[in-house]
Amino acid sequence: MRFSVVVLVAVLALAIPAYAGNIALTSMGATATCGGTIVLPDYPDICYLIYYYPSGTQYLPSNAIDGDPATEWVAPGGTQNPTLLINLGGVYPVDSITISGVGNPGRSIGFSVYAGTSSDLATLEGGTAVGTEASQAGGTPWNDTFTLPGTPSIEFVLYDVTFANGNGSSGDAGVDDAYATTISVDDADVPEPGTFGLTTAGLLALGFTWSSRKQLF
Repeated sequence: MRFSVVVLVAVLALAIPAYAGNIALTSMGATATCGGTIVLPDYPDICYLIYYYPSGTQYLPSNAIDGDPATEWVAPGGTQNPTLLINLGGVYPVDSITISGVGNPGRSIGFSVYAGTSSDLATLEGGTAVGTEASQAGGTPWNDTFTLPGTPSIEFVLYDVTFANGNGSSGDAGVDDAYATTISVDDADVPEPGTFGLTTAGLLALGFTWSSRKQLF
C-alpha cells in the first residue's frame, strides 16, 4: 500500500501539463476573436490572414491560445485597429499576462494589453492598460510579461495592436502586420510546474524514508 501511494503521487506529478498556470487555452474552454477594419481593396472583411489567399494557411485567432508555439494569429496587412479578444470562459484571479511572438526581421509592432470582466472593447480600453509595448522588434522570439497588481479577477483579455500596417503607420517600411504567437494568462490559484515538481519530490522522499524506517523495526 505504501508503494502504491508513492507511485500514485509520481503519476499525478507526471500528468501535470506544461501549461499548468496558463488558463488562456482552447483545451480549457478559452476562445479568441479578432477585430479590426480591412482597408485593402478586394480583400474579404476578415481580421485574420489567409496565405496564400484564398485557400492557403489560415492564421486564426485561436492559434494564439492553442498552446502550440508553432502557430500564430496574424491580421492582414492594411487592417486598421486590429485586436484580439480572449474569453477565458470564467472569472479567475490572475497574476500576469504574457504576449509572445516572432515577427519579421527589421519590422516592429506596438500594442497595449487590457483585462477585465467586460467583453466590450470600449469598456476595456477605457480602463488602465495592464501593459504597453510601443515598439516590439521582430525577427527573433520575444516575450513581454505584464504583472497585474493585486491579482484581480478577470474574464477577458484584450490584445490591442496600436502600431502595425494600416494602423496610422508611415507606410510599410519597418512596420509589421499585427500578430501574436501565444497569449498566456497566469492563474494565481494554480501553482507553477516547478512548484508541483518540488512538492512531489518532497512527498516521494518522505514516502521512501517512511517505508525504509518501517523496515528497520
